[in-house]
Amino acid sequence: MKRIAILIAMLHSFAYAQELLTLDMAIERALQHNFDIRIARTDAKQAEVNNTAGNAGMLPNLDLRGGLNTASQNVRNEFIDGRVQQVSNAPSFGYNGSVNLNWTLFDGGRMFLLKKQLNVLELAGEAQLKERVQSVVSQTIQAYAQVVWQRQQGIAIDTGLVLARTRMELSLLKYKTGTSAKVDYLQAQVDYNSRQSDSMRQLAALNASFATLNMLMGGDADYIYTVQDSLAIDTSLLPEHAELLENINPSLSIARYNAEASQLNARMAKANYFPVIALNGAYAYNNTQSQSGFIAFSQSYGPSAGLTLNMPLFRGGNVRREAKIASLQAVRDQLLYERQGTEISRQYRTAWRDYQVSVGAYDLERRSIEAAKENVFIQKERFKAGIATTLETREAENSYVQALVRYYTAIYNLKVNETRVLELEGALVK
Repeated sequence: MKRIAILIAMLHSFAYAQELLTLDMAIERALQHNFDIRIARTDAKQAEVNNTAGNAGMLPNLDLRGGLNTASQNVRNEFIDGRVQQVSNAPSFGYNGSVNLNWTLFDGGRMFLLKKQLNVLELAGEAQLKERVQSVVSQTIQAYAQVVWQRQQGIAIDTGLVLARTRMELSLLKYKTGTSAKVDYLQAQVDYNSRQSDSMRQLAALNASFATLNMLMGGDADYIYTVQDSLAIDTSLLPEHAELLENINPSLSIARYNAEASQLNARMAKANYFPVIALNGAYAYNNTQSQSGFIAFSQSYGPSAGLTLNMPLFRGGNVRREAKIASLQAVRDQLLYERQGTEISRQYRTAWRDYQVSVGAYDLERRSIEAAKENVFIQKERFKAGIATTLETREAENSYVQALVRYYTAIYNLKVNETRVLELEGALVK
């Protein structure tokens, strides 16, 4: 029994005598090292880099081209007047260079629609990053709160362990002096051993909670910290108006941007019915030398320009099909946006009601803990005086431990529901 007690003490010392990690520190580490946030940040940066006029096709393309050719050929030419030209290993040499311009002047307005879509996609990337940050911070707060809760559960169990040990020692003393039956001492010993088992299980649960927190912070899953004894809770939150959720909830913003991008894509698909007019220009230089054929030397250089028109007349019905598919996709994404709005509204109402219930439960358990603490003190003194029975004392101890557990659980539930409300409002990180 002493060995078990020593083991528990060593485990508690290992669990709590570590680096101090506050909630703010945990959030800061998650913002810096969480893999999901880093991925979302990279995706947002990609959308930002893609949002250019050139990517939308609004700017010209300018290319520099060049070539070099050489050959050695055996040539035989027979002319209609009977002459014959025959050259063996006739060398030829040529080189050319040009600067080419290609600029789409009109494509049915598709380039302007694409630029608007790129703007929307950049906003969507920012919203996705914000949503991921809010989600990870929410998970980090809840994971940290769970660690604190598990630690407080351990304190409650250890309180019961101390009470059970005190009762066991008093029962042993009474048994030895003949004022109490041995069964009281045996029951106290069973209760004490049960509390020791609960304490070890609680430490295992605490280590699992630390592993979850470390994963969110992008750290070593086996690392153990010392955490705060308690967390700040807010019992005075006020609900936001449902119509404001569209502007403050990141998930709803993402759905709205996706619907806008699909609508622009549908308009771009219809732009394929219109012709494409492009300006082509070049400045070219060509030089050719040959010892066979009619021309021994040729050189040309100078500018050129022209307009091209590409008008789709019939492409197997694919232009119409693509426009119809894009329109249907736009309708689908609009429905998804409306459904998301309904779902977010439902989640917010549920989270808000859970928060209100948690506030009420916290106030109730805060009052109950004082009564339970006073009751166990009175029963302990009555047991010392031989007035209270072992059963009465044991019941008072269990009631106090359960009251502690309910109180700490009420704090944990309040913090979780508070965090969930703030996450849906997009208010965890400004």
